[in-house]
Amino acid sequence: MSAVVEAPRRLVVSGAGSGIGRAAAALARERGWSVLGLDLTGAEGIIACDITDEESVRRAFDRVDEAWGGAAPDAVVHCAGVYRFGPAVTTGAAAWDAVLAVNARGSLLVASAAARRMIDSGRGGSVTLLSSIAAARGDAGEPSAAYSASKGAVEALTRQLAVEWGPYGVRCNAVAPGVIDTPMTTVSGDPEAFEQVLRRIPARRLGTAEEVARVCLFLASGESAYVSGTVIAVDGGQSAS
Repeated sequence: MSAVVEAPRRLVVSGAGSGIGRAAAALARERGWSVLGLDLTGAEGIIACDITDEESVRRAFDRVDEAWGGAAPDAVVHCAGVYRFGPAVTTGAAAWDAVLAVNARGSLLVASAAARRMIDSGRGGSVTLLSSIAAARGDAGEPSAAYSASKGAVEALTRQLAVEWGPYGVRCNAVAPGVIDTPMTTVSGDPEAFEQVLRRIPARRLGTAEEVARVCLFLASGESAYVSGTVIAVDGGQSAS
């Protein structure tokens, strides 16, 4: 009989103020996990943190340490990110750097802060990053060289961290959502664009934040104890079409 793997009980969720991050935090709390959120604007249960700033991330995780009495998080689900689109020929250096700073640099800073604590604890843990199907396919309707590149960086980072941290018991995976019905979604207000998007999705509907959150928590839990270095698409079959 195989041993029962206990689910993590201490979870840090970035981007916990809205969208997928908020859904992941809420679902984890429903399951009895102790959850601390990170977001640009602090609120009840949410620690203010600018994920692009190394010092801000350090201070935020110091507060995580205080809240849990020095106990390391069992898992982190890093959902904080930005979506910007526009033709590559009009994307300047400042716009490029701003997107990469949040989506790529932020992923490294948050993942590393959590992993240092997991490694020091000797217990390991799980890091889940957020990619996008934009890392694997272009989009003529909403072109975004910066966003696509930033999510490609997240997937490359995921594989590298899985290899570096695996010997210490720290797993790293990524979730790649398709078009999800969150405040970041832009097509919902344009009926024609909305219909065009739906025709490209085999499921013929948008995904929900809760559906992505369930996959994130699977990767954060002991149920995925032998899963590391992978990217799971949550896109209604769009990346396969």
